[in-house]
Parts: sequence; C-alpha cells; structure tokens
Amino acid sequence: MHARRWLTALIVLPLLLAVLFWGGQVLFVLLLLVVNGLAQWEFLGMFGPDADAFRRLKTIILGSVLLLSFCTAQRATTLCNPTGPLLVLVGILFVLFLFYLIAYSHIPDLSRDLMVNVLALLYIPLLLGHFVWLRYLSDGQWWIFWLLMVIMAGDTGAFYAGRTWGKTKLYPEVSPGKTWAGVWGGTAAAVIAGLALGRWALPGMSLAGLAGLALLLAVVGLLGDLFESMLKRQVQVKDASELLPGHGGMLDRLDSLLFAAPLVVYVRLFLIG
Repeated sequence: MHARRWLTALIVLPLLLAVLFWGGQVLFVLLLLVVNGLAQWEFLGMFGPDADAFRRLKTIILGSVLLLSFCTAQRATTLCNPTGPLLVLVGILFVLFLFYLIAYSHIPDLSRDLMVNVLALLYIPLLLGHFVWLRYLSDGQWWIFWLLMVIMAGDTGAFYAGRTWGKTKLYPEVSPGKTWAGVWGGTAAAVIAGLALGRWALPGMSLAGLAGLALLLAVVGLLGDLFESMLKRQVQVKDASELLPGHGGMLDRLDSLLFAAPLVVYVRLFLIG
C-alpha cells in the first residue's frame, strides 16, 4: 500500500505542477473540469449506485457550468467577483428543480435524490471553483502550489504519525482510523511545510503569517476530511473509488482541499490584498 501510495503521488504530482506552472490558465481550468467530473461521478455513485449514466451526467454538466462561471467573474477591478457564480448557481438550481418537477413520477425517492444532487453541486464545483479565482491572481500559481504542499504534508504527516503513535481515537463514529496523534503529526507537518516553502514561494508573507495560515489550513483540512468521512460512513464505503491506487478516489484526494481553497482565497484577497 505504501509503495502504491508513493508511486501514484510521484506520477500525478509532477503532471499537476506542470499544468499549474506551464499550462496556462485555460489548461488549468480544463484540468479542474476533469477533476470536478470525476469527483461528482464518485459522489453520485456513492449515494445513488443504481442511478443511470444520464442522471449522473446531468448533474456533472450543471456542475461544470457552475465551475466555469468562476472564470466569467474575473474583473479588472475585483478579480474574484461573486456575482457571476451566484447568479449561475441560482439558475442551475432552478433548472434542477424544474427537472425533478417534470420527472417526479419516475423517481421513487425524490427527496433523497434531489438532496444528493443539490449537495453534489454545493459541495464539489462551488468549492472547487475557488481554485479558478486563485489561479487568476497575479501570484496565484504560487498560492496554489503552497496550498497543495501544505495540505499534502499535513495528510502525509497525519497518516504516518497516526500509524506509528496513534492510540486515542479522534472521532470513531465518523472516522475510525483517525487518532489524536495523527492530528498533531499532520498539524506539525503542515506548519513546517508552510514555513519552509512559504519563504521561497510567498516571499511577501511573514513567518508568523505563514505559520498562522498553515495552522488554519491544517484545521480546516481536517474538517474537510472528516466531512467526507461522514458521507462515506453513511453509505458504508471505505473510499469513494479506486481511481488513485493507495489514495482512494478523486474525492478522497479533494476532501481537505475543498474546504481549504476558499479560506486561502479570502485570506489572500481581504487580509493580504
């Protein structure tokens, strides 16, 4: 498992960094569309394994439109204008509600199916779209790089610290494998990575600022991880899929980042400027 985990990371990470630094904004957004589609497909499969491909694709298409609306919100004066995504989200929800009204007689458990599809939109493309905003900033590439490294360091630190010293469970009802040792190990690794890489990638940030933001990301990332674990616990699955050997599915790799990306965007815009 450890070999597969590291081999997957050694293949995927260089490709991701190549797109981030040399692929341009358009290729980065296209990559996000692929990531969004895979994550939504996994999510819908967990809660509706019997749902046909059309019903899944319908939600994925709506999610892709929502993700692309973050590109249209780029303004010369306010790079991250929420008006575009908000209006598109309202329109998408209207279309989704209309679809269920028309298809009412063909859906045996309408309320559950509707809530799953709405959550698939709010949880994945709405949060993932913040990476688009971050990428369009003048120093956005470095912020995304720093964010990825902090979250990845936190995940790796938590994984190995938990396996080595973990005895006291953190929240067994939601995630039986997480321990307090893993939490402290992951937090320490996130802060160390944030400080070490931040002085190079984000030279305008102070050491205190880097440490504080990395600490916040460790906490928010943990909440994102627990949230996805709660969803998987509901449907009694260990991983969202087996897409990434040693890591699980795309959603399993995104869980912390989905919660962390909005935090970085708003700190970068409103506290740093």
